Amino acid sequence: MKEFMLFIRSEEQPKANLSPEQLQQHIEKVGGFIKRLTEEGRMKSAQPLEMEGRILSYKNGKIIDGPYNETKEIISGYYHLLAKDLEEAIEITKGDPRFEEGIWRIEIRPVLKVEGIN
Repeated sequence: MKEFMLFIRSEEQPKANLSPEQLQQHIEKVGGFIKRLTEEGRMKSAQPLEMEGRILSYKNGKIIDGPYNETKEIISGYYHLLAKDLEEAIEITKGDPRFEEGIWRIEIRPVLKVEGIN
């Protein structure tokens, strides 16, 4: 099995506009999806990310804080997934109930295994 990182992208705080009932439904649906994949041995980990954060870069011999993206889209969570290949990772991801809400995008990236790291 290969490892994949899935970066859940959204604009700002998409759950902030949900009613308490809608939020509970979201948590139950996504939680069920994660639980099923974990039980199948396909999900290594999954967590939401806090909205606060920084982007560091290196320029002219020093580390700087910024520049920041012009877009309002952020990475709001991640999945660490196991699949036989990218196509299977895509098929698994298509089952994420977030897509029903129409406000999420998920970037799927294979983990490159480098000898001597971990």
